[in-house]
Amino acid sequence: MSSVLDLARPDLRALDPYVPGAYEPGMIRLNANESPWRAPGDTTERGLNVYPPPRPFALRDRLAAHYGAPPEEILVTRGSSEAIDILIRGFCRAGQDDILICPPTFDMYRVYATIQAAGIVRVPLLRREGRFELDTPAVLDALGGRVKIVFLCTPNNPTGQSIPPADVEAVCAAASGRALVVIDEAYHEFASTNYLDLRRRYEHVVLLRTLSKFVSLAGVRCGAVVAAREVVEYLGNVLPPYTFPTPSIELVLEALRDDSLRVSAERIAVIKRERERLAQALRDVPDVLEVYPSDANFILVRTRDSALFRGAAHRAGILVRTFADPAVADCVRITVGRPEDNDRLLEAVARTERP
Repeated sequence: MSSVLDLARPDLRALDPYVPGAYEPGMIRLNANESPWRAPGDTTERGLNVYPPPRPFALRDRLAAHYGAPPEEILVTRGSSEAIDILIRGFCRAGQDDILICPPTFDMYRVYATIQAAGIVRVPLLRREGRFELDTPAVLDALGGRVKIVFLCTPNNPTGQSIPPADVEAVCAAASGRALVVIDEAYHEFASTNYLDLRRRYEHVVLLRTLSKFVSLAGVRCGAVVAAREVVEYLGNVLPPYTFPTPSIELVLEALRDDSLRVSAERIAVIKRERERLAQALRDVPDVLEVYPSDANFILVRTRDSALFRGAAHRAGILVRTFADPAVADCVRITVGRPEDNDRLLEAVARTERP
């Protein structure tokens, strides 16, 4: 029976990973060339004068409990962006292998593939009847050959729409033995879909999660790979040790306490209500031609003039996002803010003046 690691780079599968100095509580560390003194003002529990754990296993275990996955199937990364990087480096040989993406989508797939000199196969989303839709037959036709990773972002950034689960599973089934399917769930908590069942049924399916959105920790940069145990072990050899710093570990563990998660859940409920209110109000703005449905913490709107819309928001002290991609060049992505922030935006764009 073939292994999912048959898809990995043969040269890296044979890599002997770096072995850091051991850490044992209560023992004096004279094995890692660290300072024996704490820095002034260091109030961390572990101490910043010593390296963080090579892998933050306490944090991994807490995330595993939160996500409902075995700890051995979790790899903690610096945001989901780092996960994208190590997946491409670990499975794509420079100049020989490709990734498959469905633009408009998160641009870091393209960036990391380019850095690795991997090819990029693009199967654009279909834009019809007020939605962006996955062109599933075209994705299936593009599988094979050099494609080693298929990236499916759901809910998708920047369009905000979830991919129907049946379409996701069709891609997973077709890619078996041929490519990894990486389901990027950066906005998972704002949607109703959950792909852990697919992860359990298909060894080549990888999920990406992040704490940047739902527990308000974008500045900490904590993400996670949820994958088959052998994939996690392999990616752990690609990822250097000591990548996740001590203060971040302690902050994230605090954020994952039950009382903190209750606050996060309450805030998500507010974001969802504001998302619907903001979407409805934007439909009445003269320069807005279309408001696309969203399962994320943002809304994409098609405008008569995206630069004009952005300028009106900017004059009111608000930043919104526009894009160079021709598929969304006339669109503006608006993060759902606090109610007062959303009111301020609506007031600004309602009186947009044309030159």
